[in-house]
Amino acid sequence: MPNAILESVKDFNTITIFRHVFADMDAIGSQFGLKYYLESAYPDKKIYCLGSNCPVSQRNNVTMDEVDDDVVASSLAIVLDTSNAARIDDERYKFAKKSIRIDHHVQVETICDEEWIDDKASATCELLALYLQENKVNIPVESALMLYLGLTADNIRFTTNNVRPATFDAAKYLFEQGVDVTKVEQLNFSKSIEDYRYETVVRNHTILNNKFLYSILECEDYEEYGLNFTDAKDKVYCLAGIDCVEMWALFTRMEDRIHYSASLRSRNIPIRDVAMEFGGGGHECASGIKNLTRDQVDQIIEILSNREVA
Repeated sequence: MPNAILESVKDFNTITIFRHVFADMDAIGSQFGLKYYLESAYPDKKIYCLGSNCPVSQRNNVTMDEVDDDVVASSLAIVLDTSNAARIDDERYKFAKKSIRIDHHVQVETICDEEWIDDKASATCELLALYLQENKVNIPVESALMLYLGLTADNIRFTTNNVRPATFDAAKYLFEQGVDVTKVEQLNFSKSIEDYRYETVVRNHTILNNKFLYSILECEDYEEYGLNFTDAKDKVYCLAGIDCVEMWALFTRMEDRIHYSASLRSRNIPIRDVAMEFGGGGHECASGIKNLTRDQVDQIIEILSNREVA
């Protein structure tokens, strides 16, 4: 474990914590899980979570901090769960006195002064939990809760192909810190009736080409159910678990009403190369792309429909 990275915390009075745009639960969970731990361990330090408020933060009753540029410039910036600089939600991290990154995506570029990247981990929350466990730290239950929420959201209840023995070590540690797993289940996986009905819309739009299943949704489709783009694009999980399907994708019209986002998934077939070809990235079997034209959507559909399946 790279103890030297988080040892840097001791040298700064102010810590600013960053994560990626369109935050998911691993981003929010790692951000606030770390914040709550640091506030408990270092009560005299100022700890700030930066970025835009989003549906995931609102759903978990956490609010992003607002600070001026001078605060960031004097701080240690910690960037979490972010694979490349363009995806960081608040570019001021680069003006911090020192920066470190903790992430579980495949490394495509160096962002910070020091970096801890483990692309075998199922979540950034897993890495933080393992670090805290190794250092025999007792953490506040609210910190453990946020980390467990992020862990189980990103690996979908321990079902993704990057779950490993260490993942369960992290979960065990967080459980020992007082996590209520029933509460986690409700926060992560319960849904409104509008969500439930929209998931039916996603499924009703599916097209199956060979072993590839996909849906293309427009703004009007999700707005009819009171959903925003961020919530709508996350519904890719609705397409999982079908016997004859090896790869699946959800293409969602973005808020600019021009471009599409793509959420690409597979059982075991690598699809990250396709995401990277179109300016996206992620994991081998779970990747995303933003700002696609409709022609590019059609190109991706063509590529994945014809991808060889062993």
